[in-house]
Parts: sequence; C-alpha cells; structure tokens
Amino acid sequence: MRNTAINKEVQLSLSPKDVLQDLLEGNLRFINNDLEKVAHLDLVKQTISGQYPKAVVLSCIDSRVPVEQVFDQAVGDVFVTRVAGNFENTDILGSLEYSCAVAGSKLVFVLGHESCGAVKAACDGVKLGNITSMLDNIMPAVKKIFRRNRGRKKLVKQ
Repeated sequence: MRNTAINKEVQLSLSPKDVLQDLLEGNLRFINNDLEKVAHLDLVKQTISGQYPKAVVLSCIDSRVPVEQVFDQAVGDVFVTRVAGNFENTDILGSLEYSCAVAGSKLVFVLGHESCGAVKAACDGVKLGNITSMLDNIMPAVKKIFRRNRGRKKLVKQ
C-alpha cells in the first residue's frame, strides 16, 4: 500500500521520461483493473504544507476520463487542469507554466478523448451564454479540419 507522498527530493530525481513511463504504467494498471492501493488520508496529511507533483495533465472536463484514476496516481502526484474541449488559453497556459516553473512538474501531458461533447457543440455551432465564447477557443481546430476535408469523399461505414 502506498502511504508516502512525493517529496522535493523525489521530484528532483525524476526526468520527464521517468514521469511519462510512470503514467503509462499507471494507465496499464487502470486498464487491467489492478490499481495501486493508496492510503489517501496519509497523503493528504503529508501534502498539507507543500506539494511536489511530477506532472501536469491538460484534460477535458469529461466525467468519463478521471485523470488521476486513468493514470493510477494519488494525492500530490499530478496537477490536473481541465476545461471542456481540452483547449489552452491564457489562464490554462498560466496554470501549466506555474506547475512546471514554480512547482517543479517534469512533464506536461495533454490527454484527449473520444466523443467530446464540447467539440461536437463547436462543430454544431452551439450558441448559449458563456459556452459560446468557450467554444470560440475550439473553433480554429474545427475549421482547420473542415478545410482539410473539403473536397474529399465522405467516409461511410458499411
């Protein structure tokens, strides 16, 4: 059972390659339903006075992709910044910079997923309150894909 949080010494010893390998191994444990047992309250107590995450993950808010669980990570292991549609803006970029430049994270991991409702909403041209300006951040990618696919035959599943 894991009952020790990452400390500064451990964080400093990690390379981006080490962290990526750890995330990938954690994902395999998730896929195999063999998650590491963790003493969460012990880790919470140990991280009250400071945190030394090894990575920051940019992810969508999608509830089907719980980042810490998908990578079998515990309290103090990773920062997670989530926004519908998984885009970056000044605030998200500032959070990523803080994670690395101030808190010492070794890796920025951008996690995508299938069937994103925010991307679908952008493709459908949804206009609704604050969602409209949020979807404006996704539209450049949507327009690029539409331009790239113009003139191509539409794929039809048989």
